[in-house]
Amino acid sequence: MLIKKIKSKLILSLFLSIGFLISCSDDDPEVTTPKSDTTEVASKTDNLSSLVTALQKADLVSALKADGPFTVFAPTNEAFQKLLDSKAAWNSLDDIPADVLKSVLLYHVVSAKALSSDLSNDQELTTLNTGKLIVDLSNGVKLKTESGQSVSVTTADIEASNGVIHIIDEILLTDTLPKDITDLAIATPDLSSLVTALQKADLVGALQANGPFTVFAPTNAAFQALLDSNTSWNSLDDIPVETLKSVLLFHVLSGEVKSTDLSDTYVNTLATGPNDEPLSLQVEVTGAVEFNGDAKPITVDVQGSNGVVHIIDKVMLPPNVVTLALNNAGFTSLVTALTDTRHTTDFVSVLSGEGPFTIFAPTNAAFQALLDSNMMWNSLADIPIATLDAVLKYHVVNGANVQADQLTNGDVTTLGGTVTIDLTSGAQIKTSSMQTVNILVGAATNDVQGTNGVVHAIDMVLLP
Repeated sequence: MLIKKIKSKLILSLFLSIGFLISCSDDDPEVTTPKSDTTEVASKTDNLSSLVTALQKADLVSALKADGPFTVFAPTNEAFQKLLDSKAAWNSLDDIPADVLKSVLLYHVVSAKALSSDLSNDQELTTLNTGKLIVDLSNGVKLKTESGQSVSVTTADIEASNGVIHIIDEILLTDTLPKDITDLAIATPDLSSLVTALQKADLVGALQANGPFTVFAPTNAAFQALLDSNTSWNSLDDIPVETLKSVLLFHVLSGEVKSTDLSDTYVNTLATGPNDEPLSLQVEVTGAVEFNGDAKPITVDVQGSNGVVHIIDKVMLPPNVVTLALNNAGFTSLVTALTDTRHTTDFVSVLSGEGPFTIFAPTNAAFQALLDSNMMWNSLADIPIATLDAVLKYHVVNGANVQADQLTNGDVTTLGGTVTIDLTSGAQIKTSSMQTVNILVGAATNDVQGTNGVVHAIDMVLLP
């Protein structure tokens, strides 16, 4: 009996001891490790939803789910909105180039866990994009950036399984944001009319694309001169949107062309003519630099992140085939022939019509050769007007805008008869008078596209 009593007391004592231990462990504080990583903590924080979206767009979510440890300086939604508001081109995170967004975000991450208590004044932190941040504890916790910002930590020490998050009130930037062409225009007071015009023509977004572009940017005075040229235009609102859009696109090239790259030639613009062919802009550098006949540069090679800007003194209007000839010093004889006052045909009016036209344009040398062929012809005025009229009509194809790569072997009807295209030995024209005439192939001589037709220079005057 005594042994049984001792056993019973022993068992009871053991149960009481276990119960005491359990009750004591319930009262003790538990040390827990956060189960959510930095991205998950951010996704659960309402004011960091923009950061989460940005991480997704920059493809950085998986990187911040790694073991780390990381210190993430997390900008609020308001901070991201402030970043978007800083550039006219950025209406949402989608508008920020992915490489720019990624670099900016990596500047917010340090590859170590640093609680606020671990930070010291003037401490240098190296971020994942190799940028530097300087800690400033003189008035709260602030971060000094390479671009000169002083950004406050508003909420510190939000721990995660792979690091810690400190919420900040501004986006950290290693440098000032890159300025695209529209940013440059907005920042230049004398281009405010251009900015307004781009907005009205809905072209701001187009010039914020990657490019690269070359933009010839007219000054405010140039736009005022444009308005003054038409009594119906008191402001840019009075210019039809499609007209304004075409004019503005005529000032834009695809590709970056510096002033040192310019030569006497024609370049394709983003404006289009018949068959959606790009309109040609004449560039002249011999003697003086001019564009489209008489627009002069004021400031050149203003570099943007997506191209280059040349500021000019005139708004350039897209030319028709007549204007193309008038502006080209190599066609002065052709212009003289077309404007001869003896004509009964008003060639300028005809060729200023809707067209489209394909013009085979003899060079000055070609007209001189014509004069040299007849000892009675010392100038174009010596050629009988009926002959000159017939000759000029023989150079015009009506109702067709034919680029060089669209030419095919065979007969073509002109206003003055039939010519034959022969491509067997290069681009040539054979006439009814048995001539074989070369189309001068080159950027400065063929496929010169106007609003109502295309011009090809030729090395002889066609004779019917």
